[in-house]
Amino acid sequence: MSTEQCSTNRPSPLDRQETVQTVSRLLKQAPPGEFNEAFSDLRALVEDDGLMCEEASGFCAVHNKDHFTPIRAGGCEVLLTRHNELEENRFLDPQNQVSFQYDHLKKKPGDFQAHPEEDEKGEQWRRELHESLKAYVNEHYPEGVCSVFIKDTAVRKIFVACLESHQHKPSAFWSGLWKSEWTFALTPASASTGVTGTITVQAHYFEDGNVHLNVTRDVEETLPVTDEAQTARAFAKLVEKAEDQVQNGLMEEYQRMKNTYVKAFRRQLPITHTTFDWVRMATAKIVEAHISQ
Repeated sequence: MSTEQCSTNRPSPLDRQETVQTVSRLLKQAPPGEFNEAFSDLRALVEDDGLMCEEASGFCAVHNKDHFTPIRAGGCEVLLTRHNELEENRFLDPQNQVSFQYDHLKKKPGDFQAHPEEDEKGEQWRRELHESLKAYVNEHYPEGVCSVFIKDTAVRKIFVACLESHQHKPSAFWSGLWKSEWTFALTPASASTGVTGTITVQAHYFEDGNVHLNVTRDVEETLPVTDEAQTARAFAKLVEKAEDQVQNGLMEEYQRMKNTYVKAFRRQLPITHTTFDWVRMATAKIVEAHISQ
């Protein structure tokens, strides 16, 4: 086969747009807390510093909003999501009625401004939902943060609730993220409403290996609607029940894996049912070599 024939079989290099899309998809899969490491690895693979530096802010913004990055600064405690982005890189903290600019590369908020809510009735519903959800998050997630957002339309109010909790332990070779997003709508005559939710769990363990866990579960439930306080408590119970089911399912799967897949991976003991003493053997070899000298 000639050199020309070989070259025609090689895949053509990606153009700029395709490269950006590919890198963006890969960075979305980056384990929690490991965006910088994933970006550096992809930067070395792409071999185009100009493109990577130019697109870095956009890549980082997508990652921060997708992972519900928590912000605690300037009197704010809110999650970065697509639901509270007022304009490019400016976000709303509805609970404290403040907006702020966020630098995704420096991971730093700034330019805090008052942003009062004009819809008093909708805000009353939103605050009740936030307080009930926050009580649940505080009980179950030591470092958890939740936010509730409202989108007002001509005929109904749409509420979006997000919660996030993460642990990054690079010294122990693991990281993890639990997040969920819940949406439902209310009209003046609502007696009940449909709630849709998505629960996402990510974990990464990388001591002497590379193990990823990615779990996503979609939820559809019916929420009875009465007054603000009772509806908010019922909503928090709904979230708790759904997340408990996911956690219990994961624990059951871990037990099955321990007794099946993981067990099959392990090296079986020899007929003596004792492990081989490698340290003793190495010591004996050293002593034998010393005597022979």
